[in-house]
Amino acid sequence: MMFGPFLFGAPLALLGLIALPVIWYVLRATPPAPQEADLPSLRLLDDVTPRDETPARTPWWILLLRMLAAAAAIIGLSQPVYAPGASPESEASGPVLVVVDNGWTSAARWSEIRSAAAGALDGEGRNTAGHLLLTAPKSLNADPSERLTKTELPQRVNSLDPVAWGVDREDALARLEEAGLEPGRIFWVTDGLDPETALPFARALSAVAPLSVYAAPPRGPSAITALSSDADGATVRLTRADTAEDSQRYVSALTLDGAALATAEASFAKDQADAQAVFDIPAAALARIARFTITGSEGAGSVWLWDSAARSRRVGLVSGDSTAQPLLSDMHYVRKALEPFATITESSLPDLIAANPDAIIMTDIGQLAPDLEIEVTEWVQKGGALIRFAGPRMAGQVDNLVPTPLRRSSRAIGGALTWEDPQSIGSFPATSPFTGLPTPEDVRIRQQVLARPDPELASKTWARLSDGSPLVTAASRGQGMLILFHVTAGPDWSDLPYSGTFVEMLRRAIAAGRGEAVSDSEGTYSPDIVLNGYGRLVTPDSNATPVAASDFVGIEPSESHPPGLYRGPSGTRAINAAAGYEAELVTDWPAGTRLLGDAEARSARLGGPLLGLAGLLIAIDLIIALAIAGRLPLVNRAARAAVLVALAFPAMQAVQLPAEAQRYDVSPSPYSYRSSPGYGVDVNVTGEIDKATEAALDMRLAYIKTGDGAVDQATLAGLRGLSLVLYRRTSVEPAEPHDVDPETDALDVYPVIFLALPAGAEPLSSRAVERLNEYLRNGGALFIDTRNGGDMAGSDSFADLDRMLPGLDTPPLSPVPQDHVLTRSFYLLDSFPGRYQNRRLWIESSGVGDKAERRGDGVSRLIIGDADYLAAWAVDEHGRPVYSVDGGDQQRELAKRFGINLIMYVLTGNYKEDQVHLPALLERLGERDEDAPAPEDRFDFNNIPPSPDGGPN
Repeated sequence: MMFGPFLFGAPLALLGLIALPVIWYVLRATPPAPQEADLPSLRLLDDVTPRDETPARTPWWILLLRMLAAAAAIIGLSQPVYAPGASPESEASGPVLVVVDNGWTSAARWSEIRSAAAGALDGEGRNTAGHLLLTAPKSLNADPSERLTKTELPQRVNSLDPVAWGVDREDALARLEEAGLEPGRIFWVTDGLDPETALPFARALSAVAPLSVYAAPPRGPSAITALSSDADGATVRLTRADTAEDSQRYVSALTLDGAALATAEASFAKDQADAQAVFDIPAAALARIARFTITGSEGAGSVWLWDSAARSRRVGLVSGDSTAQPLLSDMHYVRKALEPFATITESSLPDLIAANPDAIIMTDIGQLAPDLEIEVTEWVQKGGALIRFAGPRMAGQVDNLVPTPLRRSSRAIGGALTWEDPQSIGSFPATSPFTGLPTPEDVRIRQQVLARPDPELASKTWARLSDGSPLVTAASRGQGMLILFHVTAGPDWSDLPYSGTFVEMLRRAIAAGRGEAVSDSEGTYSPDIVLNGYGRLVTPDSNATPVAASDFVGIEPSESHPPGLYRGPSGTRAINAAAGYEAELVTDWPAGTRLLGDAEARSARLGGPLLGLAGLLIAIDLIIALAIAGRLPLVNRAARAAVLVALAFPAMQAVQLPAEAQRYDVSPSPYSYRSSPGYGVDVNVTGEIDKATEAALDMRLAYIKTGDGAVDQATLAGLRGLSLVLYRRTSVEPAEPHDVDPETDALDVYPVIFLALPAGAEPLSSRAVERLNEYLRNGGALFIDTRNGGDMAGSDSFADLDRMLPGLDTPPLSPVPQDHVLTRSFYLLDSFPGRYQNRRLWIESSGVGDKAERRGDGVSRLIIGDADYLAAWAVDEHGRPVYSVDGGDQQRELAKRFGINLIMYVLTGNYKEDQVHLPALLERLGERDEDAPAPEDRFDFNNIPPSPDGGPN
């Protein structure tokens, strides 16, 4: 039975509405009169005039509540259906074909689409059959020729979900032709998108039978269509179909397990279909992102999966070079080579291991502290890739984190292992990841570290020189890999950093170190995790098949290859549902097509909601009756308590506000300063300031406490004496020296740290040694005084040093040459005496052979002597010398001058180096005075006695 837009499955139940007046009369009827009984005491009321009283009746609003409950129950039992699109004349029109667009673009309004399709037969006759045609290709799609009753069709439609790929309307027409179905009318529920295929499809359907169309375009942005990234963040491109008004949407960056790392806003202007969401997040967080999703939007197109091929590699850098002149360091060339394809992080090794990047690159680090070496080894065995470059430090000493044993010297032109001519790059073995790279003919190798002969050396070699010696070697270590370039990362030893081959070699080394193939056109990728139609990550089913690497370009999502992450030889590759998608609404439909809006196409079964409403009204009536009868005391108490809380809350706030104001009323204590003659400025504050803050406020010298009281006291006295002479003779005004613990204290705030080695001292911890290594790599200077006064030419002279500082990354050392800047940084010196005379001072070697060049800024970060310099500088609280000196006051004065030269050398670098060339430049310009003395004829200032006030003459 049909009544306007309402259909009734059990119309006879509506006869119960006739009983509503009877129910009304019963509910409002007057109660029966009470029985009369004569009581003797009532005779006292005989003289009272009686008044007519109306018996109590049920209130009108309770009657209305009960009548509504009865009516809702009666109408609900009649099984009503709201179907505005139904018409009486369609009952005898024949079978109805229901066509549904179930691609990913329908997910945003799938509930409306499913409701419209489920009610397609609500206005039809009792015996009218339905047929279902889905436009998204799927192996389990129903056969359009299958007959579905009015009960079966809604059940079938309600069991459907959108798929994660797009529609294929041509395939749907082909399946309809194969079925040979002749429907009486066609009802197409569509997403209203893609005019290029929608219009031909509508014309084909209207040629088969009268066509009604319900178009439900998605709300808001429909998809993420593109993604770009760099070292500073990522940019996501969104598109939408409805451009009628402005809108703002939010995009979230998520990890693979769903943790949100960042959110960005995309703003759509009116008549604008595209917008961008820009993520400005750190590189470490960027590397953890696995997908981007539109907040509050459903559908596979609202999710963009970020695979390892598109994501930048995370690479950590650790350098053995000082950063005083970063453009001259090895790390500068590595950084420039990595920038096109990697996200770079420069930090300490423990921090990088905790961040777990794709690879860690170390340049010219000879050895690590024992505990740190173990930590790095464990990281590599768990799958890390450690890439190392050689250098002077590695040529002198090396730890076990190398793919093959090395000789303890470098092969160079003019060195101990001599080349007659620079070598060119030879070949890349067939098993090397560098296979296929062009060999640069103009690259020359001038120096390298040599591998020891080994039976497995050939299998570990990735690149060779023209004479067959290894240039790059690699070996597996657990699940990870060790890779060694036998040359420096900078141009000191070779021209390789100048070539484009260097960039590609690094890229392939990082990929191979992670166990990934280098070529993107080889291998097969299997589905690892895929998206369903709602944009949720699910496990792939049996219909998802692997994809050849060469087929990933331009692949279209389908049932065989659903959107998701596919794992293969180069990590993971992604198929995204909306890659390159452009949303466009269908605005022009074929003539004769009946277009239904939301109200016309939507049908709803009202039986269940009406019965639920009746039950709710009855429950409300029962609660009201019990409350009036006083049977709900708890309800009354709760109401009274709520009133009391509401009244007390303002008073509680008034009491709390003064306490809160008092708690946050904290005034900082002022700083006060006082001058300290001879030792700069001391800081006195209320409370304590740590040593790092003091050293940042005033330049101070520092020394490492050894635990030997006599040695530490002598060291402190020596640094006080050196600070005093610096204050009197130079513009450097050091404050009171600090003792430091390299394991816990900040070291970077001190320009130089002194260490006096006591006899039989306990070795420093591995953490302390590694922090000293970091201090030296970051530009700090370490002065070590062995105090033994012996000849340090033999290797045994460094036994105490190796024992106390195990794992110190010591560069190759050599005695200070006569023309070194240390001899003229402030005073002109030809020797470096301390408490003992005729002793050598050792600094970082500048190279090998006649063509040796200083690396970086040329300032040695490690200086070692044995003349007990600190004792020669030591003074007591009155400024008087504490210890005797072999050569008397003359030698003590020279020791002080060396101390000043040392601090000037550390603070100012090698700027005095340029003055050596001044006479030659003047001669070349023709401006030199012929009567001026030549450099070799200058006066020897070393023999000038000290002035009475201690200042320079």
